[in-house]
Parts: sequence; structure tokens; C-alpha cells
Amino acid sequence: MAYVDQLIGDNSAGKGPTGIVYEFRARPRPTAGVDVIHVLSPGAVIGERGTPDGEQVRRATKFSKSLKRRGIALVRTVSNDDAVVARAASRAEAILDDATTSFVALSPTIPAPAGRAAIVIGHSHLRDRFLGYPRKEAVPGRLLFVSPHTVPAVYEAPLKVFAYADLGDSTLRIVGQLPDALRASFDRTLTRYPNRITLRDEPLSDSARVEEVSLAELVVVAAPDASDSLGIIMLALSLDRPVLVEDTPGTRLLADEVGHDWVRLHSGRLTAVTLEAAVEALRDQPPTGRPDLDARDPNAIAAEYTAVFRAAAASS
Repeated sequence: MAYVDQLIGDNSAGKGPTGIVYEFRARPRPTAGVDVIHVLSPGAVIGERGTPDGEQVRRATKFSKSLKRRGIALVRTVSNDDAVVARAASRAEAILDDATTSFVALSPTIPAPAGRAAIVIGHSHLRDRFLGYPRKEAVPGRLLFVSPHTVPAVYEAPLKVFAYADLGDSTLRIVGQLPDALRASFDRTLTRYPNRITLRDEPLSDSARVEEVSLAELVVVAAPDASDSLGIIMLALSLDRPVLVEDTPGTRLLADEVGHDWVRLHSGRLTAVTLEAAVEALRDQPPTGRPDLDARDPNAIAAEYTAVFRAAAASS
């Protein structure tokens, strides 16, 4: 579920966008022959949390000057992980904001930094991306917590909620690598409920992730606005699996778009009562048909990115 899929679209039938040559790097570096640099997180430029403030400023200044000297446009994708909504931007972030030509947001509810306008480009569906991957029939009553990489700490509370909830014969599957900080807590709960909760403690390949999601009857998402969560939600919907997620402005818009039977919302943090009600509602009224993902065609999304990159390049 790499972000690259959003950019290149689906060229299996020769219909993907053309005319742009992509080069992918973990750390962006302005070089000759490059027209646009697309950055997904400020940390890729200025350093992650823990990098000294002075070093972040030095990196941001050097990067900004290099962009200007070479006439390279900077496009940044913003998410609720890094949008400056609850605090003022740091000095390094402000330098990077000033150097940014265009901001892209995956939802209209995500603000761009510094009061700038963001170009909204939704997350594409993944229906065709995983054709041929192993899929399974859903296991009745199976709920799933899944992380593409390391299981976030935000899933510790929902795990305890599941343990306490009266869900009959429902089971919980947890998929993703457990960090050391969560291992003791998760192990205690797993030991108490070995017949109800199982764990696949490892990083997942795309194939394994598709298999695990397709086995679920309901995918539970605990961090509604995180960028990784949006990828999980779109994978579940692409595999025709409903999701349960907290009601936020972003998830509400998504539910309105694809169908509330597919994106099932709960108010506030997940509790035993809301989980019991969600599972009962799913059994009483399971979704029918398929979620409406027509607006998220991979090639249409990729074409929107192509237009942003070309406009940014033309303005530099």
C-alpha cells in the first residue's frame, strides 16, 4: 500500500498517466534535472522528532536555498499527523512551509500549514492493485486490528475494550509487529483470552495483509485520522470489508461517500458498549453490494497528482 500507488495509477491496461518520470528516495535531495520534489513528511527533510532544533533549522535552510537556486518546486502532502493545528510551526517547519509551492491533502478536513490552501486529492481505491493476491472468505465474528508496520500504542485501549465486551462468539485478530513497549500489556490480555484473541506478531507483506483483511468480518480502526489508518480503511473497503471507526469530520465525509453500512461510525473513544452495539448492528444489518469507490479510481487520482506536479513545475 505504498504511496507510490497513488502517483502512478494503474497501467495494467495501458491507461495510466504518462509524461512524468519518478525517482524515489528516502531522503529528498535537490539535484540537476529535477523539476519537482514531493515530500510526504517534514521529517524527511528536517529530521524526525529528537533532532535538535538548530540542526532542523540548518537542514531546512539548506534545502530551501537549494530548491530556489535550482528552480525546483516543492509539493508536500499534509495529514493530520503533521498539520499544524494545535501548535505553532517550529522555525524549521516555517522555513519549509515558505519554500513549499503546493500542499496536497487527502481530505478536505485536513488543513495545510501557515493558513495556506491545500489541493484535495483523495486516497485511491485498491481493488485492482491486489488482483491475484490470496483472498479468503470472511470468518464469521472475526474482528481485526491491523497495522502495516508496528502496532501503534493507540490500539492498547481497544484491545482491553474487546476483552471486557460481551460479544458472544466473536473473536479478535491482531496483525502487525508489536513494539517492545506494548508487548507485556498485550501478552497479559492474550494469555487471559487465548480462545478469543490471536496475534500475528510480524511485519506483513502485501499478500499477507490482503489475506488477513479478507478473513475479517469487521476491521476496527483506532486512529481515525492517521495516514496509515486511511490506507487500512481503503484496503478494507477495496476488499469489500466494513470498517468500524470513530466519528470525525473526515470519517463522516468518507461514510457519506462510500456508504454508512461500510464505514460504521461510533461517537468518541471506543467502549465496550459501543463495540457491542456495532457488532450487533453488523449482524442485524450486514452491508450489501459493494462500497461506492467510483470517485477513487486509481488513474483519476494519479492524473490529479500529475496536474499538481506540472502546475508546480511551471510556477518555479
